[in-house]
Amino acid sequence: AAAAAAPAAGAEDAGGAAAAVGCDAEKGRAAEEESIESTASGSPRSGSSGQSAEAAGVEAGREQQRRAAVCEALRGAGHACADWLYPLARRGAAPSGGEPRMEALGAMRWLASIQSVLHNQYSEEEGFGQYAVWGSVWLQLFVLAQGFVLAYRELSGPPRTGSERPSTLRYVRQNLTAIYPTFLVSLLLKVTYAPGRTAFEWAMLPLQALLMHAWLPICHTTEQGDVLCSPELFNTGTWFVSTVLSFWFFVRPLAELFRRRSLRFSVATLLFCWLFSMVFQLLGSQDRLAGWLGFEGPFWPTVISVAIRSTPLGYAHVFVAGVATARVFLLTAVRDAETGGDIAEGTQRVALAAERAPLVLRFGCCVGYLAYAVLLFAATSVFQPYHCLLNNGGLLPIMVLILLGAAIGTDPITTWIFRSKPMLVLGRISFVQFLMSNVFSGWLRQTFGWDGNAIVKAILLPCLVLFSYCCQ
Repeated sequence: AAAAAAPAAGAEDAGGAAAAVGCDAEKGRAAEEESIESTASGSPRSGSSGQSAEAAGVEAGREQQRRAAVCEALRGAGHACADWLYPLARRGAAPSGGEPRMEALGAMRWLASIQSVLHNQYSEEEGFGQYAVWGSVWLQLFVLAQGFVLAYRELSGPPRTGSERPSTLRYVRQNLTAIYPTFLVSLLLKVTYAPGRTAFEWAMLPLQALLMHAWLPICHTTEQGDVLCSPELFNTGTWFVSTVLSFWFFVRPLAELFRRRSLRFSVATLLFCWLFSMVFQLLGSQDRLAGWLGFEGPFWPTVISVAIRSTPLGYAHVFVAGVATARVFLLTAVRDAETGGDIAEGTQRVALAAERAPLVLRFGCCVGYLAYAVLLFAATSVFQPYHCLLNNGGLLPIMVLILLGAAIGTDPITTWIFRSKPMLVLGRISFVQFLMSNVFSGWLRQTFGWDGNAIVKAILLPCLVLFSYCCQ
C-alpha cells in the first residue's frame, strides 16, 4: 500500500497533461495572431488608426484570458478525476517509510474470484472452456493469502502474552464474525430454491451450518449410483470457508514458529511446500491411490478425489506457504520503524522498505501474471495432464510472486490498477462474490435456462458483480 503516492503523482500529471499542452498551444496561437495584427497595423497599406489597434489588443487580451480560464478548468477537472480514481493518494503515503497497507490484496482476490466463476460456469463451453477450466487453480491463492495476512498480523508486532493474547476459540470467533453472516445468507438462499433431494443431504446440512462439512469427506452413494460428498453439497464453494476455518486454529503456533526463523529457512519452506504438491499428482491423477489399494467402483476414487480438491488435506501445505511468505515479506521489504534496521523480536512497529526487496518481488504481479498467461495460452495442452498438481499448490511460485508484488506495492499493476477506485470497490466484494456465484448462477440457470441461451451467458458476470455489491 505504500506506493499509493506514485499513482497520485502520475495520475495528476496524466490528468493535467492534456490541459497543459492545450494551454501552450492556445498561447502560441494567440501570440502569433497578435504578431500578425501588429505587423498588419504597422503596414503602410493598412491605414488603421492607433485607436483600432488598441481595441484589437484589448480584445486579444480578453480572448487570451478566456482561453487561460478554460485551460485552468480542464486542469482542475484532470486533478479531480485523478483524486477520484486514486483516492488512496490523499493519505500522503510514500513508496517507503510508512506502515505497509494491504488494500491491493482485495483486487488481487477479486481477480481470483472471477477466475473461479469462469471455471464453474464456462468450463464446458466450446472453445473458451479449455481456458476457463484453469480457473480452479486460483483457489490456492485464497488459501495462500489467508495464511499471509493472518501471519503478518502476528509477526509485524511483538508477541502477545497474558491478557493481551486471546484464547484460540476467541481468536477463531473474532475471525469468524466477519464472514459468517455472508456465508449463512448464501447457504439459506441456496437451500430455499434448491433444497436437498435425499435424506443424506439434509443430514449434512447441520455440518454445513457449522462450517465443518469439509473437514472430512463424508460420502454416500444414492440409488441412482451417484456419489454425494459433504464438502460439495448445497453451495459447493463453501468448502473453501470450512477449510480455511480449520487452519485458523494453527495460525498463531505457526507464526511463532517462523518468528525467529531466517530468510533461508522461510524460502526452503516455500520450496518444500511446492514440491509437496507433487504428492497429490502422484496419488490423485488417474485414481492411482484407489487402484493401489484395490478399490473398485466409483465410491472410493470419488472420496479420494474430493479429499484432495475440497478438504484441508489438499491445502494445508499452501496455508503453511502463506505463513512462510509473510516472513519473507517482513525480512525483505520491511524494516523497524523506530531503529531503521532489520526487524527483531522486540520490534514494536514496522515500516515498508520497498527498495530493499529484490527486483523480481517488486515486480511480482507483472512477472506472475505474465507467467500464468504463458502457461494458459501457450502450454495448455502440455500441462493438461498435470491439472491435479497445479490445482493443489503446483502454481505456488506464481502465486507467491503475485502476492508479494501486491503487498510491496511498487509493481505497475498494483500501482495503476489494483489501487484504482473501481478495483478497490471490487476488492471489497471479492468474498461475497465468491460465495454468491453458485447461488446466483444456479438461480439464473433454473429460472431462464442455460444451454443455448446466449443472453444469460453474456449477462451472468455483470449481474453477479451487481448482485454481490448489493449483498455487501
